[in-house]
Amino acid sequence: MLKKLSVATLLLASAGAWAAGNDMLTVSGLANGANSKAAFARMAQGHRLPAWIAQGGTGSPARTVTLGAETWQAIGACKPHNCSAERVAILWSAEKKIMAGVYSTVDEKSAQEKLVWMNVSDDLAIDGKTVLYATLTGSLENHPDAFNYK
Repeated sequence: MLKKLSVATLLLASAGAWAAGNDMLTVSGLANGANSKAAFARMAQGHRLPAWIAQGGTGSPARTVTLGAETWQAIGACKPHNCSAERVAILWSAEKKIMAGVYSTVDEKSAQEKLVWMNVSDDLAIDGKTVLYATLTGSLENHPDAFNYK
């Protein structure tokens, strides 16, 4: 039993090291990755984001979207055990090392949603916000080809 547990632990540790070294496309991976950490900091500058975002929320797979002539990765995550209250979505251009995002909180009593847009340039203003919100709501995952804007 101990040998099986040791092998499983070694495999999990190896997978974790591989993920950390390859900047896996997760929100926390982008927040802490060698190639993306600075872009994440620029995006988050001036905003108070909760610790779960950088530490690892419950995520969904990254989706590739086209905005104009550029390819972006859309990545979403939510607060563990409370997805309905806090969510985040990020657009990441590895080529340009640019990140934009939206952080959503929902007041449980009033059911009102508050959106905090982060580093959304004029180039991304309409289509980028549409893709970010679609990532938050799951629409991008359900209709991945509907959110490419050329």
